[in-house]
Amino acid sequence: MTRPQSPLDPYARPQRPVPSDSHRSALVVALIGAAATIVAALIGLFVQLSGDAEQHASGPSLSGASPSSDAPGVPATSVAPLNSAPPTTPAAPGASSGPDGTPTAPASTVPTPAAATPVGLPQEFLGRWQGYAEEVDATRTDHYRVTVELDQGALREQVGRVHYAMESSDCYGTVTLTAVGGADQVTLGEDIQSGNCVTNGRITLTLRPGDTVDFAYETIKRDGTRQQVKAGLERVA
Repeated sequence: MTRPQSPLDPYARPQRPVPSDSHRSALVVALIGAAATIVAALIGLFVQLSGDAEQHASGPSLSGASPSSDAPGVPATSVAPLNSAPPTTPAAPGASSGPDGTPTAPASTVPTPAAATPVGLPQEFLGRWQGYAEEVDATRTDHYRVTVELDQGALREQVGRVHYAMESSDCYGTVTLTAVGGADQVTLGEDIQSGNCVTNGRITLTLRPGDTVDFAYETIKRDGTRQQVKAGLERVA
């Protein structure tokens, strides 16, 4: 036996169908996706704002103006390409380059010094020197007066005269400047012009304090023996 159906209420509100579990799951997934998109957008915006703030705090980039440059747009430093060759130093005027391009030193331009002035008799030796010599021979010792007069002159020039006043003979000759040992020593070549003396000999004069010089004479006599004479001379004129 069936229950009779009540008549439909024309004024009753239509009831919406209750969504099933599958529809709820799809809605939750859509909401989570939208939330994730919003969060990602917020993170990207935050990162961009942080980068702009950091760049602004660190100063202008390479494309901006250099702090030491007055012209905008000039980079503070230049970056050379990786494959570029190192800069070469320009060669100085008059310099040549080697096989590898390295500049070589220019040729010396130092002028050649002029010829040196000939060495002459030092001023300290000019004048007349006189004293007594002692000549030691194998059989006897002689003493006699020696006089040397010196004038100005250069090397290999005649610079004075010499006189030996001996009992048996007076010998006169000339002297030539052969060497200068600084300002205190000279060597003279002797050439006897008259008297009974050996023709040639060598005289060395060495300056001493008090206007005195040491006189040392040396030669080879006619018989082949060595002759030496020493004296202390004083300036007399």
